[in-house]
Amino acid sequence: MYRSHVLVCGGTGCTSSGSAKVIRAFEDELKEKGLENEVKVVKTGCFGLCALGPVVIVYPEGSFYSRVNAEDVREIVEEHLLKGRIVKRLLYTET
Repeated sequence: MYRSHVLVCGGTGCTSSGSAKVIRAFEDELKEKGLENEVKVVKTGCFGLCALGPVVIVYPEGSFYSRVNAEDVREIVEEHLLKGRIVKRLLYTET
């Protein structure tokens, strides 16, 4: 059983914005930190906010990150998944 799930949008808009690189970065970073058996990365369908992609949602917290790129992954893993601190600069805020 996984303690966290990282959902990464694999819809057309997010894919064109680099979500495949984000998925690979999460998989690599989790393996490097020894978390591959605790945190599951899941490629999903579209979340409906294509202009804000790539979109990443971390459960069980339900943190909705937008415009995530591969360079942001290390911070999400270290801060959110290891220390339990949500990365506020990447959180989606409704306008």
